[in-house]
Amino acid sequence: MKNLDFEHLIRNLKTSKAPLVIFGIRKFGTLAYHALTNVGVKVDYFCDDSDEARNKKNIFNIPIISSNELQKLDPDFNIFIAAWVIATILPQLQRMKIKNIHDCVNLYKNTDFNNINTGMTSHDVRRRVDIYKAECAALQTSDESSFNLKYVDITITEACSLKCESCSNLMQYYVKPKNSDLNLLFKSIDKLMEITNSLYEFRVLGGEPFINKQIGQIINKLLTYKTIKEIVIYTNATIIPKGENFECLKNDKIFVEITDYKELSRKRDELIELLKANNIRYTSIIPVWSDSGTLKYQNATEEQLADKFKSCCMIDKTTILNGKLYRCPFSANAHNLNAIPHNASDVVNLDDDNKTIAELKKEVTLLHGNKKYLEACKHCNGRDHLTPKIEVAIQAKKILEIPKYK
Repeated sequence: MKNLDFEHLIRNLKTSKAPLVIFGIRKFGTLAYHALTNVGVKVDYFCDDSDEARNKKNIFNIPIISSNELQKLDPDFNIFIAAWVIATILPQLQRMKIKNIHDCVNLYKNTDFNNINTGMTSHDVRRRVDIYKAECAALQTSDESSFNLKYVDITITEACSLKCESCSNLMQYYVKPKNSDLNLLFKSIDKLMEITNSLYEFRVLGGEPFINKQIGQIINKLLTYKTIKEIVIYTNATIIPKGENFECLKNDKIFVEITDYKELSRKRDELIELLKANNIRYTSIIPVWSDSGTLKYQNATEEQLADKFKSCCMIDKTTILNGKLYRCPFSANAHNLNAIPHNASDVVNLDDDNKTIAELKKEVTLLHGNKKYLEACKHCNGRDHLTPKIEVAIQAKKILEIPKYK
């Protein structure tokens, strides 16, 4: 990708007669659009292959085209990747032999979004810009001895206060959910951090993480890692944390992400008022769900499984659950539920005291970098921008039965 200095970049864009395209119509794309128009650069097209894009057809009165339509443009067109999984999109564009591919790092860095109505809070903008920078930095890392992660999901409970029948983390299949053992969780995090050179973000998940009454201790433990940029807590706003579980949120590294399920998020307004009153960073998001939360054997070919894995929006995530490390929350919970065949190469046991640090690092590196696909991919409908969208948070009447795997 090209990463020109800001003045050089803008000068080139203003003098170019070829079209300018932003790849991505969601929040990163919105930020790129405002950054470019703020300096007088015209955006000609957005590009996106999602169902959402096909239904919208335009954004900011600018037409949305598919990636297949890019090849109809002037070959000198400029395209900015403004989407979540750059590592997936970049090779796609390179295979199309597109010449002028840009990241948005300098574009975001040189834009004062505080003076622009982006429709996002300043906290949300800052976090997304930081995540984007971290992803671009990870793509440029060439030191093979260095092990770097962007996100680690810390699953602190199998329990949830809702019963969503299509939860992509498979909470709907747990008959007797339990909280994570504190000592095992801390040991697992310590082991992973001992072999990790850099990590951008801890993501504290459930189920509903505020169900676990020890969440304050867990957050305070995560805060001891000084090199971590962000600790994000994902909540459905059904529980108001109290005491230490609320006080731990009053730290500049904490970010609370509320998934707004409308009337199901019954404590949303109360929680937001508390967060505001205590100057705790947060955002509230109305989610879009894909059909990614059903256990079903897919009978896919090797090529289809590899494509599914490569295109998955969770490909850059890592999950800790009950002393083990997995590549994604679907794999973690599917293994934890014994809902899929156990694949030893898809799991790293962080509780094994017989492994040396070097052996552990080798296992984690292989898990994170050398997989064509996971066993879980055979039982997952996929989780990319082409996966069909479904109605959000339909409540199941009972615990769902785990299908027998093949």
